[in-house]
Amino acid sequence: MLRTVIVFVLSNIVTLFMFTQGLVREPGASRQIVARPALYARALLVVLVLVPLVATAVVTLFRLPTVVGSAVILMAVCPGAPLQLNQAKAFGASPTTSMNLLMLLSVFALVTVPFWVARLDARLGVEFQASPGLVFRLLAVKLFPALVVGIAVQRLFPRAARVLAPWCNRLFTGLLIAVCVGLLFVVGPRLLQVAWLAVLALVVMVTLSALLGHWAGGPRLEDRKAVAIAAAFAHPVLSMTIISQSYPHLRALEVAGVVGSYVLIRILALVPYRLWVKRREGRGHSGHLPRGGVPA
Repeated sequence: MLRTVIVFVLSNIVTLFMFTQGLVREPGASRQIVARPALYARALLVVLVLVPLVATAVVTLFRLPTVVGSAVILMAVCPGAPLQLNQAKAFGASPTTSMNLLMLLSVFALVTVPFWVARLDARLGVEFQASPGLVFRLLAVKLFPALVVGIAVQRLFPRAARVLAPWCNRLFTGLLIAVCVGLLFVVGPRLLQVAWLAVLALVVMVTLSALLGHWAGGPRLEDRKAVAIAAAFAHPVLSMTIISQSYPHLRALEVAGVVGSYVLIRILALVPYRLWVKRREGRGHSGHLPRGGVPA
């Protein structure tokens, strides 16, 4: 019973999260995409093209086993993780840029994820199944309707939205903590089984991805951090679903344990980048534009 609840919450918690984000979404935030096309073009190039190439190069360089290497690359080609918005807030990154990137990545992933999964199957001989329909159900269906409903509530009933938003956020945080505690019983043993070479490969891949994102997000530091987080994070539910659909004999909680361990390693691997950014902020490298400046 507990395992069923954990898997169900993991698969659907994103809907609650996106509804909450819609309640606090700033009006006109999407117009920034049109106002700053160069920024978002660079970000999409990094996340959708360069990060998968980096993952492939790292797997080849470290000569990871097929099972481990395919999981590393799969998570690299599944962008648009909603939880990157939480990480962006913790990092002091631009919430508007993070949300706009999430929406753009979710749209482009409908094409790029099936493309990269097909390349992965051909290269490593695995049999991952990632049809456009599957990706659409996980990204578009779970993300956009909840976000649109949240925005509609904010526009039509602004007072209700201001009251509802913190309660929805508390509920989301409580569910996330409960699921994480439950997953620790699965992820803990899995972490002990992950070879040190695979951990090192993940750290290298996350570091390179974050640095590429940091470059793409310039000139403002808050945008650099937003793109870096988007590049370093993967969509765990999408990765988990692709593995489950491709290998139905695997138990859902086992798959969640494997993906969860990789996500935890990614979060820990971002710690050096976070410390580096804080040190730059302390030295005054804020990246803010001068008055009258036009961002790229």
